[in-house]
Amino acid sequence: MTKFYKCGEEFLAENRDILDAYLLETVFFECNANCIHEADENNFLVKIFDGDTYLIAVHNSQYPMVIFGDKSLCAEFARQAYEHKLTFDKVIGALDTCEMFLAEYGKLVKCTHHVNHSMDIMRCGKTLTSDVDGVEKPSDNDVNEIAELIVSFTVEALGDSADVDVVKQDVINRLTDFAVIRRNGLIVSVASVKRKTDKLACIADVYTLPQFRNQGLSCKIVTYLTLRITDDGKLAYLFVDKTNPVSNHLYTKIGYAYAVPQYEIKLIKN
Repeated sequence: MTKFYKCGEEFLAENRDILDAYLLETVFFECNANCIHEADENNFLVKIFDGDTYLIAVHNSQYPMVIFGDKSLCAEFARQAYEHKLTFDKVIGALDTCEMFLAEYGKLVKCTHHVNHSMDIMRCGKTLTSDVDGVEKPSDNDVNEIAELIVSFTVEALGDSADVDVVKQDVINRLTDFAVIRRNGLIVSVASVKRKTDKLACIADVYTLPQFRNQGLSCKIVTYLTLRITDDGKLAYLFVDKTNPVSNHLYTKIGYAYAVPQYEIKLIKN
């Protein structure tokens, strides 16, 4: 059986038990679904199910499609995606599920795929350090500096470009979610909290200027934001690149532990 949902609200209401049972595996589902007020071929919410077995997928046009569930249903989802002309260019989820779906989809559409990012989700319920010396809340005057740092982070860490004006507006909208460290009056390290729900919140945008690295600044700023999350009774989590053991070791020192592997895979149409 296949169900296409009319909006994110309907999807979240019907699948709340799944999302609550697998908080970290489905971290993108809630924020993406909340952005979909009227589903279409480019903004869709789907559930494939057979008895107690299920596969769920959500695609908000601004982000990759997220997929979670039993890979035995990937062939049916691929068929439904093809027949309903669903559009997407990237998929995020467990590696075996993503690759199974794309292999089945590739039988219907001439395409290949490759891993864009290999990630792990790390979680922290309690910090091992309380050193937040020098961490500050930013002011309205810091928007431009923070935006420039986020653009640099996007290029260096993600290999993507970013429109500084779009980033600037996002910083304005989320300014209270950021924390910064200054040296000689200039912001040299930044991080923020994203994807906040009543149960968890994500540390993101962790970036320190190259000339100020290896001084423990990122450790302090992530600790500060993690404490803010855990003091609210929520679970703090973040994404780390599997190929960057240096930053990953930093997070374990704070109290983060590896929890869930995640992969972003890009679809390449022939």
